[in-house]
Amino acid sequence: MRTANYTIKEFRAIPRNTDGDIIDTWKHFPYITDAQREQLTEDDDARYEDYLEEMRCLHHEAMIEFGLA
Repeated sequence: MRTANYTIKEFRAIPRNTDGDIIDTWKHFPYITDAQREQLTEDDDARYEDYLEEMRCLHHEAMIEFGLA
């Protein structure tokens, strides 16, 4: 299981559509650095932010479920 962020070479090698959007953003978003995020298309950045919000919600739900919130 991967734990390290993408290198710039790996980031540039991510498959993209003709608009420059990452084809499977969900698969890649955990490994994108802040500097690489600045290079995302507007659509990819919006998806990235949606994924972050989803992760915040899941974290909050887990905290409640385990009595930590």
